[in-house]
Amino acid sequence: MTKKLVKTLIMGLALIMCIGLFTGCGNGYGYQFHYSVIDGNGEITVEDEDFLRKVRLCSESLCELECPENSHVIQRLGGKKGSHQLTFVATPDEGFQVKEWLFNGEIVEGNNTTLYTAKVSSEQNYYGVIAVVFEPIPNN
Repeated sequence: MTKKLVKTLIMGLALIMCIGLFTGCGNGYGYQFHYSVIDGNGEITVEDEDFLRKVRLCSESLCELECPENSHVIQRLGGKKGSHQLTFVATPDEGFQVKEWLFNGEIVEGNNTTLYTAKVSSEQNYYGVIAVVFEPIPNN
């Protein structure tokens, strides 16, 4: 093989590896944040606007989880045995308030505020499923 062909092959393989890392495939230790609202009555967003351009519907990604309809995913690169965190903002519809947050199916005790910071690490197999539940504001 010529040097030019070898160089082209190496560049092609490097590109394929990079694409795999950025899409969450392979062993790139991509941290995945899947998030949604359970039963409507508000919305959930990511606090840092820089991430907005990286948000996709789970149904449009290579999501292997059984995410609810209209759930979103953000994937971030990281190192093995590391972690990454994002802050989520719940915005209830008029007449509603945050009832609770869930992380990987477990209720986040003591947090019924509009903010939740989720930390994803190797301990969670590099993914976290974040959900918020709204409830009507009680009449006094």
